[in-house]
Amino acid sequence: MPSLKRLLRSTLLGLLPTSLARPVVNQLGWRVARGARVGLSWIDVEELSLAPGSFVRHMNYIRLRRLSLDEGANIHNVNSIKGPLDVVLGPMASIGNRNKVIRAPTGISVGEASLSLGVWSKITSGHYVDCTASVTMGDYVTIGGIGTQIWTHGYVHAMTGLDRYRIDGPVKLEANVYVGSGSIISMGVTLVRGVIVGAGTSVAKGLLEPGLYVSSPIRVLPRPVDPELRDDLERVPEGLSEDITYRKLAREGRDDVDTSA
Repeated sequence: MPSLKRLLRSTLLGLLPTSLARPVVNQLGWRVARGARVGLSWIDVEELSLAPGSFVRHMNYIRLRRLSLDEGANIHNVNSIKGPLDVVLGPMASIGNRNKVIRAPTGISVGEASLSLGVWSKITSGHYVDCTASVTMGDYVTIGGIGTQIWTHGYVHAMTGLDRYRIDGPVKLEANVYVGSGSIISMGVTLVRGVIVGAGTSVAKGLLEPGLYVSSPIRVLPRPVDPELRDDLERVPEGLSEDITYRKLAREGRDDVDTSA
């Protein structure tokens, strides 16, 4: 359970203007510089360091071992960042809106881990970062779009029965890496400087040469034929919100059903 000192620091910094809360929370062991700002957010950490020009905006839930924001670094709105974890943002680094950064409690997670962002690096909006092991982002790295997942653990299941084992591995994104929307970065992966990951790409091994990486080449397929000429579709009676709707028919014993529409 949080100590009375931790509860007092979190309450003061979350509810009072930062200029009023700063002298008291600094006396209670945190380091909040002049020019740093905190909005209506709950910050419950053992160690806090906010440099001049850094800010945490509204509706964030942050419960960590250590949070450090360098000059101009920022955390925007409605983020959940929690676990036995250090989060360190370099100058002008940013965590945008509605992201989740999670590490399981001690006893599930092993050892220490951190999330660190270099100069001007950014996790934009709606992403998920698992920090079972550390995630390190160099300078000028962008996790773009929405819906990207970064995982630092995975499981191997037995051929039969319930047995399985877990593998943990840190993820490292070197400088000037860009990861497109909806990608998945697996545990133990390194992306070297200058890598671009196309939207919707699954990265299960290190990308050790600069370049643009995508999951598969785009293909050109024929347009679907007129639905009235297909025997695997049935017209749905009118009355739905869509003007015209068809239902796919289950065809017993067929394995060649056209799935192009």
